Amino acid sequence: MQLSGGQRAFRIVGGMVFALILIILYAPFLIMAILSFAERTTAVFPPKDFSLISYQKLFNPNDFSLYRIPGEPLVNYLRPIGMSVTLALVTSILATTFALMAALALRERFTGRDSLFYILLLGMVTPGIILGLGFRLFADQIGLPTGWKTTGLLTHIAWTMPFGFIVFLIFLNRFDRTIEEAASVLGANGWTVFRTVTLPVLAPAVLASLLFGFTLSFDEIQRSSLVLGSDQTLPIAIIGATTVRITPVLYALGSLIALFSFVLVAFYLLVFERERRRFYGGGEVSEDDELDTDGRVPDAAGKGALA
Repeated sequence: MQLSGGQRAFRIVGGMVFALILIILYAPFLIMAILSFAERTTAVFPPKDFSLISYQKLFNPNDFSLYRIPGEPLVNYLRPIGMSVTLALVTSILATTFALMAALALRERFTGRDSLFYILLLGMVTPGIILGLGFRLFADQIGLPTGWKTTGLLTHIAWTMPFGFIVFLIFLNRFDRTIEEAASVLGANGWTVFRTVTLPVLAPAVLASLLFGFTLSFDEIQRSSLVLGSDQTLPIAIIGATTVRITPVLYALGSLIALFSFVLVAFYLLVFERERRRFYGGGEVSEDDELDTDGRVPDAAGKGALA
């Protein structure tokens, strides 16, 4: 179909705006990566001297002969990185488990269902400082020691679980419960239906919830600063280092984290596309496929609602 002059102009302008958005989003990553190779200072761009010394400092924090910049903070980022990754992994797994259980429970109709829905979202809408302070005061009152295994883990789960909960509700809103009923009619018990029917269909949602939980927990600082006690995660260590001086080591650390994030997102997209092709055969879902035979769209409870 031949486009009119106005349509072509709209596409050109839209493409330029989209390109500008991409530049604004990703140019800082490119600049940070270039500055990570600066040898002594980040005040000059592009750097005059390129070196890998920042990455050497990052992975060899105890080699003090590498630190030659006056006033440079001597920070060991490896231990905070390990704690942040551990906390993020545990948080993502537990938050995803609880979110899936809550989303499956809310498929059914029961008294207080709507109130419970809003209560589950409180952790997402409550300001981080208020949530962290509340957990800290509660822990002090009951004598619970602060740390990443106690108050830190509870706070991170309360913060990340609502995001996974919303993801599961979105997927369950288009879930056809007749396939579960068919499996039950064929003799499968509840656990078998969940393991062989429900969970495979919800696999993309599980991965999305895990990704949300990990990323949100990994860079959390507002709540963590009040509930971790003497434990130090990576964001807290970075904030402490920037109060002294910003050095190329921070840019090296940021570049590696950004690279890891891109790889993680790419992995999720590959898995998501594989699951989509598995269930939809690689074809596009048409509008007719989205409707039931009687013109109804299945809701979260599996019952049809008028389109």
